[in-house]
Amino acid sequence: MHIRPTRVVILGGGFAGISTALQLGRWTKRKGSIEVHLICNENYFVFQPLLPEVVSCSIEPGHILNPIRHLCPLVHFHWGTVKEMNLSRREVIVIGRDERKVTTLEYDQLVLCLGNCVDLHTVPGMAEHSLPIKTLGDAFHLRNHILSRLEEADIEAELPLQQKALTFVIVGGGFSGVETAGAINDMVKNALRFYPHARERGVRVILVHSGQRILHELGEPLAEFAGKKIQERGVELLLRNHVTEATADGIVLSDGHAISAGTVVCTVGNVGHSLVTRSDLPQNQGRILVDVYLRVQGFDTLWGIGDTALIPDGRGGFCPPTAQYAMREGRLCANNILATIHGRRPRPFTYRGFAQLAAIGRHCGVARLFKWNTSGILAWYLWRCVYLAKIPGLRCKLRVGIDWLLEALLPPDITMMDVQRTGQLRRAHYRPGDVIIKQGEIAQHFFIIESGEVEILREDPGHGETLLGTRCAGASFGEIALLKSVPRTATVRCLSPVDVVMFSRQDFLSLMNTHKQIRAVVEKEVNAVMDRKLS
Repeated sequence: MHIRPTRVVILGGGFAGISTALQLGRWTKRKGSIEVHLICNENYFVFQPLLPEVVSCSIEPGHILNPIRHLCPLVHFHWGTVKEMNLSRREVIVIGRDERKVTTLEYDQLVLCLGNCVDLHTVPGMAEHSLPIKTLGDAFHLRNHILSRLEEADIEAELPLQQKALTFVIVGGGFSGVETAGAINDMVKNALRFYPHARERGVRVILVHSGQRILHELGEPLAEFAGKKIQERGVELLLRNHVTEATADGIVLSDGHAISAGTVVCTVGNVGHSLVTRSDLPQNQGRILVDVYLRVQGFDTLWGIGDTALIPDGRGGFCPPTAQYAMREGRLCANNILATIHGRRPRPFTYRGFAQLAAIGRHCGVARLFKWNTSGILAWYLWRCVYLAKIPGLRCKLRVGIDWLLEALLPPDITMMDVQRTGQLRRAHYRPGDVIIKQGEIAQHFFIIESGEVEILREDPGHGETLLGTRCAGASFGEIALLKSVPRTATVRCLSPVDVVMFSRQDFLSLMNTHKQIRAVVEKEVNAVMDRKLS
């Protein structure tokens, strides 16, 4: 009789998830008594602490990426998104990039390390008029956006518009905000020599922070030094202030002052992952409550680590959501899972963190190593050495090291790399009798008819097809299943040659989430259609 190995499923491919998978993978190579599955919606691991270096053109975007299949060769990798967790049946439902492919994966032990998400809607206009820096795509887009502003400023004749294009605002004084501000400041000032007309006006880089000092995690003396040094490098520091509104023209501050800016970067607004927030798991502000052994409170087979979890630090507080802690949490989580499987007692998480480092510009950084504080060029070199050592994989270490060497020898790279497709919208042509969508399948697209006519049919078991109506040029269909997250409710078949414009699921939902008025109109139409069907 074949007995299935104990199955451990890991949700998330960040620092915590990869560390857990690597540690468990070593055990599977030696013993083979467990089976490890990793689910992530990207097939690569991105070294997020170096995203500001991508923005500043110091590192090529692809050089901080590591394919998960390379990193974790002993792990079963699933490229997809977790749609649902069924804790009573111990299974997760995964949707692949082809959203018609749905997989149900059973587990014996489940590790939740989904990270967090960005929600900029709490500040009016922030979602529409600011740029986040959370993913590689964000960093790549911000890099191109900054270069486009320099190009615009160099040919702009009107002084107010030129000054606006050359004003960059960064919101948030944590590690991400400070390092992004320093990177942007160095980048634009180094690049200005190639933009003679813009150089005459100079640039403004403004860091807005609601606290009394930036980098408060480093302690008052070092944080004060960081604030002083970043201002010496030309960054304007606005403390005890926050953004109350963002517009196409710039931002409005809590003191009533308005700043005209062509670029607003937001490094705040992190919220819990939707899979966690809509679950019944014990949580606080979107983060799962776990015990000192990293187990979700009240569960024996659930574990929470990384940004997803609130982990006690043994001193009355919680562990910071940093990469350094996430990697340690992942390794201990793997060891505790193995201990649980083999009937041993798990160990509590007691890591204290040996260093906190931040770069505030080229050749300038701040660092705290244990109880020793340092700053300036030595801290900057320490920052680079520590991060280079922590990048997983020799391939990425070499590429990043070479990028930093070339940066010191060559002029800054000011190439705008537009990776957009030639056609933003997909179009499709169908013949009479072709079925565009079929009742019961998973929804992938929203359709607008350019020409031709289609019929809408509902298939009832035992009663055949019922004609619900027809649609012609200018009409749309396919929105019900996307908005309601249900299978297709009807079949759409062509009555004549038909040409359609297609929006992907992601683009359609993005449009609905960012334009409330459009969403209200579409939902009103959807509800009316649903009412007619029920009647």
